Parts: sequence; structure tokens; C-alpha cells
Amino acid sequence: MKYIATISGGKDSVTMCDLLLKNGYQIDELIFTDTFQEFGLMYEYLEKLKIYFKDRYGRDIIVLKPLATFEEWCFGVIKKESAKAFGSIRGIPNPAMNDTQCYHRRETKIKPLERYLKNKYGDDEIISYVGYTLSEGRSIKDHDNFKYVYPLKDYFKMTEEDCKAYLINQEMENPLYRYFSRTGCAICPFQSERSMFQIWKHFPETWKRMKVIEEILYKYEDMGFNVLNKFWFTGQRTCEDMEKFFEKTDKQGSIFDFSDMPFRDCFCKI
Repeated sequence: MKYIATISGGKDSVTMCDLLLKNGYQIDELIFTDTFQEFGLMYEYLEKLKIYFKDRYGRDIIVLKPLATFEEWCFGVIKKESAKAFGSIRGIPNPAMNDTQCYHRRETKIKPLERYLKNKYGDDEIISYVGYTLSEGRSIKDHDNFKYVYPLKDYFKMTEEDCKAYLINQEMENPLYRYFSRTGCAICPFQSERSMFQIWKHFPETWKRMKVIEEILYKYEDMGFNVLNKFWFTGQRTCEDMEKFFEKTDKQGSIFDFSDMPFRDCFCKI
């Protein structure tokens, strides 16, 4: 039986991993799955986490990589002949769908982790710690040799606000919380409009990349390809549409601003 903790860099998973190790729970692997779509600030924070967990607990964070980039999947043609959309270009994961159906999440987070654990541990039973809190009613169905447990809910009785307060007290917040209430892929189409506004305003290179991807998908459609989804936003709104909305919102005094939130990431209280 192997105990695996995945750490995303978000407040819940970081709090979970720290509390598990601090309280002596077994962790055989501490794993970060790199989507190749993380903000630069996330990679900087990950390096601090690596130093912290190594110095404090003598534990390394294993970093797993996907086999393909977002663009390779986004511009890729569906080749499975039995698929309903055979011959179509995948396009952007549809923001109108549930994010658990995101092909990029499947290919960069779920599959690399399962592949790594299967290659290393074979058919050993895997106990996977998941950072769901009391604030969340969801769970993951056990399958094959994987069993999922929820320490923040069942052991530590913590909400998302408790996790936020814990990291503030430890002075080990992720700098992305200056801009976002949640963390994830930089170009995730399942983000809120508030998050997208923050990208437009504070991360112009990421916004530019989103626009380029959108433009390329339109070109594929002009060439006669069927593109399953060309839009980052529900309601088939383009980046250009959203820019006009964001510019107007910003001039009026944005309701999306996070600038007044407290922030410390010095890892001093350890």
C-alpha cells in the first residue's frame, strides 16, 4: 500500500501536504503534475515549496511532465475512427462543459500521474490524498487499485477559508492569490470572468497567447476544417469581445480587483 499526495500549488493542497507531514502521516510520494500551462509565478512558488519541504521534512517534490503541449492537443485532429467527431480539430476545451471533461486536464494531470504510479508500483494499492475541504461536497470514485481519501475534510476538519488563514499565518501564500481566488492552468477556459480579467490586465503575454490560439482556430475553419470549439468564453464571445468589456470595466473602477488582499510569501513562520 502506497500513500500519494498531489500538490498543485493551490492553498488547499499545500495546506494538506504540510499538515500531513507535520502530523506524521505516511506519504510515499509528494507529486506536482506540470501542465506546461502554469503561470511563471507558480513555477517560482514551486521552487520555494521544494526548498521548504526538503528543509523541513527531508522530502522532495516529484515533478511529472505531460507528453504533449496544449497547442498540440488544441490543434490536433481527432483520429479515432469510432469517435463521433472523427476528423475534427479539437479546439479549446469547451467552457460550457464541466471542467472534469477537459482533455487537457486528462492528458496533463490524470494520465501522467497514473502512468507514473503504474510504472513504479504496478498493482500495489494506492491511497491518494486529495485536498478537498469541508467547503466542497464532491469526491472521486475509487477505481482499480486507487482509493481516494480527504484529509482536510476527514482528519483536520478544514474549510477553504481555514486553509487560506493557515497559509497566511505561515507566511507561505502563493503569489497568484494577489490576482485570483483559485489557481490552475494559466489559459484554462473554465476560469471565471474575474480571473480572465486579471489575465487581461496583469498577464498580457498569456492573454496574447489566448488570442493567437483563437486566431489560428479561425484560420483552420476557413480552410474547411470542423473545429469543435474556438471560444475561451461561453456564449461564443471572442477575446476581442471580452477586451471591450474589460476595458470598460477597468475605466469604471474594476469590481475584479484583488489588490487590497494581504500577501506574504517569505515562508518565515516555519
